[in-house]
Amino acid sequence: MRYILTALSVCLACALPAMVHADPARIQFATEVFFDSGSARLSADAVSILDQVISKSGELDPELIMAIGHTDELPSDAKAQTLSVQRAEAVKEYLADKGFERIRIYTEGKAKRLPAAGNDTREGRARNNRVEVQLVGPRGAAGH
Repeated sequence: MRYILTALSVCLACALPAMVHADPARIQFATEVFFDSGSARLSADAVSILDQVISKSGELDPELIMAIGHTDELPSDAKAQTLSVQRAEAVKEYLADKGFERIRIYTEGKAKRLPAAGNDTREGRARNNRVEVQLVGPRGAAGH
């Protein structure tokens, strides 16, 4: 029954993104996938990192994968929101193409609201053009 509720909360989160928050104690693995400025195209480095996520997922059997997109401060607010969602969706598409259930992959775009670094240098902006990927909670854990 919990799995049905989890899947339902993921579906509801598409309409109400603020409802989905991973409990930090339930995050089993987290990494970041980086993008070129202004792009939502997965680079070879991004694919390599996502392949590591796939490997970890096979070991950990998460109930949910979260892909949260971010941008640097260069695009307008509207473009930043669109781009951050496109980045998260690019990660979702790659994982889904590799066999993950789409309903278990939650995406959200945070635009430029949560920078990982300052935007005043090229290096800082590069760190902000990212998708945070988190594997949340094991599906077979006791009490679920």
